Amino acid sequence: MENVRTLHNEIRFKEDPKYAFVCGRIRFLEKELLKKEDFENLLNREEEKGFLDFLKETSYQKFLGKDIPSILWYAQLENYQFFKDYCLDDWLFYTILFEYDLHNIKLYLKSEILKKDFSLYFSRFSAIPINILKNIFQIKIENEYLAKIKEMIKEGFSYFEEVKSLNLLDIFLDKRMFSLVYEYAKNSPFLKIYFEEKATYKNLLITLRIKRKKIDILEKDFYFYLLPYSFYNFSFYYEILKTDWEKIPFLFKDDYFLLIKEGLLDSEKEGDFLLLENLFKKRLLSLSNFTKYLIFGKELLCAYYWRKDNEIDNLAKIYYLKIKEKLPKEWVAKLLVI
Repeated sequence: MENVRTLHNEIRFKEDPKYAFVCGRIRFLEKELLKKEDFENLLNREEEKGFLDFLKETSYQKFLGKDIPSILWYAQLENYQFFKDYCLDDWLFYTILFEYDLHNIKLYLKSEILKKDFSLYFSRFSAIPINILKNIFQIKIENEYLAKIKEMIKEGFSYFEEVKSLNLLDIFLDKRMFSLVYEYAKNSPFLKIYFEEKATYKNLLITLRIKRKKIDILEKDFYFYLLPYSFYNFSFYYEILKTDWEKIPFLFKDDYFLLIKEGLLDSEKEGDFLLLENLFKKRLLSLSNFTKYLIFGKELLCAYYWRKDNEIDNLAKIYYLKIKEKLPKEWVAKLLVI
């Protein structure tokens, strides 16, 4: 089976002059992003004071005076607001923030099905305002994206009535939402590649977890769990299920080979897929590096948003796992995407 590709040869950019102003700001803000050595420094801090002392010397100093969880939340809010303010295409706004919308849609459906209030768990960083989502059947919908979301929610209710399983409903919504935003992502060759890579990494992880648990599953049932639009076709993932562990990396004839080989070797030793998942996330984030020579364009805004969001996530992992839970720094370092 031939699956040969070179990632950077597939990426094409469409320079968009209406993003010229924000791209100048981004080039300045990129200089403030934390580097690998900064995270290594933080991993050696033992107490909250040391963590805060480090933040005083960074762009996070503007939030000091608050506790660390609040600092991280306001940093995330600032990143969200920056993206929202300078995103000049509605379809792009929906595409990049789709996972927050998906999270809220799942909560909305579950709150209606279970007759429980999950308001505290809704994300503030979604494209769809929470009040609009909660009243989507009571208001007039003229926006194309919202109309499609409303239809998807209707389908979700119908699907749950058929299967009576919240877990299956989650998978149903994952696939519907991904299919919806992929249609928008195709407006940008860069984002199209990003979403295909994202689907590939999700499908590989679910395939390997099913295999690890030795679940006997029919091919047609297995396909239900996979996202569409991944780099590999569905039959390739099923082939992985039927292949001996040590031979799986050799199914890949492309730049996934080394990633899969390293991840599976670590999985055999550690009994989990933490490193493999981390490698997948690093690969996704590495796509932002291809924007470094872009003069202006929406892709540069997306790349900055992802890199800042990842930085905040890394800080949260160090704070909660290393500082609060006192877990070994070697274990926490394994979870960082740097």
